[in-house]
Amino acid sequence: MTRLLILVEGDSEELFVKNILAPHLEHFSVYATAIVVQSKRLASGKKFTGGNHWPNVRNSLQHLLASSDAWVTTLLDLYGLPSEFPGVPAQATSYRTARDRAKYIQNSFYEAMGNPPRFIPFLIMHEFEAWYFANPNQVAKFYGKPAVAVLMKQTCDAFEGPENINHGKDTHPSKRLESYGMGFKKTAGVALLKVIGLESIRAVCPHFDEWVIHLEQLAE
Repeated sequence: MTRLLILVEGDSEELFVKNILAPHLEHFSVYATAIVVQSKRLASGKKFTGGNHWPNVRNSLQHLLASSDAWVTTLLDLYGLPSEFPGVPAQATSYRTARDRAKYIQNSFYEAMGNPPRFIPFLIMHEFEAWYFANPNQVAKFYGKPAVAVLMKQTCDAFEGPENINHGKDTHPSKRLESYGMGFKKTAGVALLKVIGLESIRAVCPHFDEWVIHLEQLAE
């Protein structure tokens, strides 16, 4: 049996792993569990979780890598990574594409952790909500707003795919969804992605698909 621990930054990602990704990976004899980043622990023992601050991510990963023989990977948004995160301070102009930048940061992240053999760093381009753009018609139907499909398709066409949608302060995927006037809330997360389907996301998100393929092959 091949075990996989996936360090995630929040509740949406945790539910995605539990309800969508883990059941898929079981077909490949890979058994995945989501672990939310531990951000603080009080003297009383109470834990606070979530976020992407580098010291918290690093400490959480060190614990996971040292505590078992499982593979370990991450599910963190590229958008909003703090400047303290390995590879983030480098100039964006030095990359040909956004995916090149994501891979550079992933590699920097891997090196900062000491190149552990069971570690597969992964960053979502540019954030979790980009995957909703994989099927605009389903999103529009989910919210009962047919016109939203047109807006989403226009955005995808302009950026040549969901993963390339601008990660600026006012133009990242979730901000765009909020601007469409359909009452979008991040809590829709897993219910909406279940309707869209993992294969639909993989078909138009090559960076994500490459990661899933890697995870599928862990048991081989």
